[in-house]
Amino acid sequence: MSDTLTDQFKAGFRRYPTGVAIVAASTETGPVGATVSSVASVSANPPMLSFSVSRSGRSGPALTGSDRLAVHVLTESQAHVAAAFADRTAPRFTVAQGWTLPHGEPPVLDDAAASFSGRVARVIPAGEAWLVLLEVDAVSLGESVDPLLHHDRRYWSLGASVSTLDRILPEKAS
Repeated sequence: MSDTLTDQFKAGFRRYPTGVAIVAASTETGPVGATVSSVASVSANPPMLSFSVSRSGRSGPALTGSDRLAVHVLTESQAHVAAAFADRTAPRFTVAQGWTLPHGEPPVLDDAAASFSGRVARVIPAGEAWLVLLEVDAVSLGESVDPLLHHDRRYWSLGASVSTLDRILPEKAS
């Protein structure tokens, strides 16, 4: 068992399953991106989301320094894309992964479950990470398919539904 608070904190969050997304930007030196599992809805009006990115990685400074970003929510069939972006040496933004690179705009990932594009509204230093607030000005919805999940350092698919809300809370169904 871990004996430092930092180790325990990390171990605790490995037990928290999350969705997986790629945050991408177009820079003067080419496209840049990172796998993130910290995407959260912040506001519906104006549409705004947040995510965090490491301050020590190579992608973080480029992403937080960009005016416009795209956040692509991955499907279970895109685990190879998430793995490539989590590996510093793997090829990224390839046609085989489903990327389109429009000039001057954030890269587009074909077949993402959802894609949110917008301008960086705020970057907040938070410990060893940056918390980024993105004001969304465009949403693209893909097919309604099972998402890619991250849990305990592994990628998972959703699988069968355990229950529906009307079975859990039958009084709410009527």
